[in-house]
Amino acid sequence: MINAMMSTMHERLLTLADGRHVALLENQSADDQQGKPLLIALHGWLDNSASFLPLAPHLGDFHLICVDLSGHGHSDHKTTPYVFVDWLDDLYQIAQAAGWSRFNLLGHSLGALIASAYAGVFPEQVERLIMLEGMGPLTQPDDAVPAQIRKAILNRSRTRERSSGGFASIDEAVLARCKVADITPQAARLICERQLEVRAGRWQWRSDPRLRDLSPLRMSEGQARALMAAIRCPVLLIQGEQGFAALETQWQARHDAFQQIERVILGGNHHFHMENSVDTAVYIVKFCQVR
Repeated sequence: MINAMMSTMHERLLTLADGRHVALLENQSADDQQGKPLLIALHGWLDNSASFLPLAPHLGDFHLICVDLSGHGHSDHKTTPYVFVDWLDDLYQIAQAAGWSRFNLLGHSLGALIASAYAGVFPEQVERLIMLEGMGPLTQPDDAVPAQIRKAILNRSRTRERSSGGFASIDEAVLARCKVADITPQAARLICERQLEVRAGRWQWRSDPRLRDLSPLRMSEGQARALMAAIRCPVLLIQGEQGFAALETQWQARHDAFQQIERVILGGNHHFHMENSVDTAVYIVKFCQVR
C-alpha cells in the first residue's frame, strides 16, 4: 500500500549539526521544484511522514517536504529526553541544514503544536501556518507542576521496564494501532508500514520507546498565548468533526491570541487529513493562494 503512494515521493536524509540523521519525504527533487512555494509538513505523535502521503498528490503546487520527527519513522533516535522545546530546536537545525530561510508550515496534532510554537519563536521564517487538529502548546496550571513531575518520573520508570515482543505480521501491528487510536485500518497501515522493521523474525516498532515518556513540565497558558501572539503570518486551523473534542474549548479560549486566524471544520476523525485528503488539500491550497 505504501509503495503505491510513494511513487511520487522521494526519500532524503539530512545530517544535523549534532550528527543526527533526519529522514524526509519530498514530492520531487529540488531541481524540479524551482519557483514552487515550500511547504514543510510535521506529523503527529507516534506517526511519521507517511501520514501525509494521501495529501501529497493533491499538493503538487507546492514543493512538499514531509519530516520524520526525531525518534519516528526513519529518523535517528535522540540520546536525550524528548522535551517540547527541543522539537523547535530540531526544526531549526533541519531548516539550517537544508538551507530553508522561509517556508509554509503544516502540522498535524503534535506537529501542529510544534509548528505553532516555532512560528512564534521564528516568525521571520514562516510565511503561512496550517494547523490540523492542534492549536498551540499543551499547558498546565502552576499548581499542577508537582503532580506532573511525579507522574513523569514514574512513567519513565515504566518505560524502562516495558518490553515488546513485536508482531507476527504488519496486520497484527495495524490492529494494535487501531485499538489505541481513532484511526481507520487503511490510514494506520500507511503509518505502520513506515514505522516497522523486522528484528529476530518479528515486526518491531522503529520508533523510540522513550517517546511515550510524559513531559515533566508544560507551559503555563500565559506562556502559550505569548507564543501564539508572536506569530506574524496568517494562520489556518482545520479540525475534524469527530476529532479531539478539547479543540473546541481551545478555540474559544485561544483564538483571540492570534493576530490573524481562520478556522475550517471538515468531516472525519483526528486523522481526517488522511481520509478526507481532497477537501483538506483544497483548503490548504486556497489558504496559501497558490492558484
